Amino acid sequence: MMVGDHFYIGLSERTNEEGARKMASILTKYKSGATLVPLKDMLHLKTGAAYIEHNNLLVTGEFVTAPAFNQFNKLEIDTSESYAANCIWVNDHVIIPKGNPNAKNTIEKTGYKTIEVDVSEFKKLDGGLSCLSLRF
Repeated sequence: MMVGDHFYIGLSERTNEEGARKMASILTKYKSGATLVPLKDMLHLKTGAAYIEHNNLLVTGEFVTAPAFNQFNKLEIDTSESYAANCIWVNDHVIIPKGNPNAKNTIEKTGYKTIEVDVSEFKKLDGGLSCLSLRF
């Protein structure tokens, strides 16, 4: 997860510590920093955390109390709508999965406009919005 010139790298069954440290080493060559974030329950880091700019971070589950994210204004997404924590910030809008009214309200109360999209078919296979996006 990119936040300015700093990257948060999840440590999981899919990304081990050796791979994460190599990535962090590469990032330092480009004057970027990295923080390794251990995952216990989440499949991916961005399954439960999404940076939506302006020091705001959507979090759910284990990331609510993760020390790596203490410097952010954390917007907590209830576990009943945890799928909505995987969203995308684009031009001061937050694209969120349709059908998560509490998450939508949490985001909008912070001043963002939201765009809801139906990704129910992707959800069946644990595919989230960040997985479905290519941004430059």
